[in-house]
Amino acid sequence: MTKRPVMLAAVAALAAVALVLPSCGGDSGNTSGTLDGVGRIPGNDFVGVATLPPDIASDVSIPEIDGAVLGAVAKGNRFLMIGDSILSSIAKRYGNEACGLLVPQGWNVALEAEAGQFVEFGLDVLEKRWNEGWDAVLIELGTNYAGSKDRYRETMEKILDRIGDTPVVLANTTVFRAPQKEVNAVIDDLVERYPNATLLDWAAISKSPGVLSGDRIHPTPKGRVVLATAIARAAGVAPSSPGDCMKVYFQDDSRVLPDVMPGKDDTTVPPTSESIDTTAVVAETSTIPATTGAPTTIVAQTTIAPPTTIAPPPPSAAPATTVVAPSSSAG
Repeated sequence: MTKRPVMLAAVAALAAVALVLPSCGGDSGNTSGTLDGVGRIPGNDFVGVATLPPDIASDVSIPEIDGAVLGAVAKGNRFLMIGDSILSSIAKRYGNEACGLLVPQGWNVALEAEAGQFVEFGLDVLEKRWNEGWDAVLIELGTNYAGSKDRYRETMEKILDRIGDTPVVLANTTVFRAPQKEVNAVIDDLVERYPNATLLDWAAISKSPGVLSGDRIHPTPKGRVVLATAIARAAGVAPSSPGDCMKVYFQDDSRVLPDVMPGKDDTTVPPTSESIDTTAVVAETSTIPATTGAPTTIVAQTTIAPPTTIAPPPPSAAPATTVVAPSSSAG
């Protein structure tokens, strides 16, 4: 399968209005198959509603995805997300950024992520949940890397073989230390070898100013908005609706120091109890705490009533111990 990259440029001008595409696929004068500012190409369509808030979009660009947008190829709206502290930081138990954007796009989201987990965690999640039936998957595992490229590759292959031909997004890692280049090289190779895989280039996205905290690993409040938006854009609109933020079973973030994970007041997000109508096409253990800052508002374009602020309960995390890199738990 030959993959066509789709440029997902951040479009600040669309941050406050609904994006609606005519049934004919765009202006008749546009013969490139691309919608200006969005990059809509048949087969690899970006049809999501998520855009970066204007104050963030001016500093951040979301690069190409290598592969299909999930909503264009998935058979249903059940979306399983698996990761470490990077993904955990946008879970419902913190700022709820992931569900805050994906649910309005019609996805039933189960975000199974725990701080400090290594790649084998993916197999644990699949063992417990895969038989429930899923239509799309995202894997963000590799921040915590034990230093064996072969072992990492073999475990990722087991994960991908288990999910079969289910559409999957593979997120690479920030290069906060040299061994992460090995992780990202494996992920690049897997995306080329598995035709159902799409790359989310977090390594490139996280280079934008203000996205990472002082440890160069964990996202800031701004970075969490960027991460959730990048995922929502790679997911696109689900093929069915409504969406929901589903029950999860893996929530133990005690492997990292408590200050690494978000504070309960870091982010405000829209409600996740309603979704858009998808019948129409619409356009590592770290002792360094994440950067704190003023609350950031995620802007999701929907036709539902104005959002209200969700105030999730504070996380409970036991004290963690520090492990020496490169086999350390970074997040």
